[in-house]
Amino acid sequence: MSTSDVLKPWRVLGFGKHPEIGEKVQARLREAGLAATVIVLTDDEAGDTRLIQELSNTEYDGVVIGSFISGQDPELPPTELTSLWFNRILNVIHAYAPTARMILVRNPGDALPAVRRVLG
Repeated sequence: MSTSDVLKPWRVLGFGKHPEIGEKVQARLREAGLAATVIVLTDDEAGDTRLIQELSNTEYDGVVIGSFISGQDPELPPTELTSLWFNRILNVIHAYAPTARMILVRNPGDALPAVRRVLG
């Protein structure tokens, strides 16, 4: 997919568990013309606070949820703990960004195609 395939400069927040993956995904999304911010979250109060802060600072069109957190990674099936984390994250997003669309990815390479699928 070329960078010219993105039609609008969507504001997208992405998050996951691994910083090195997040940096690559953010670069890829920005190269495609998206106003993208990708952060690393932890499964604790500090992670929730970080997400709330980010959602409160900017109105996002979409929120990209990493595959480890969402349980979409076929190589890392969800556990009870990750399911609880994912549910908590969804409720935070719903409370602080009710108009943002949820974007689930199956792997880091799926981020841009997933944004296109969900945001158009």
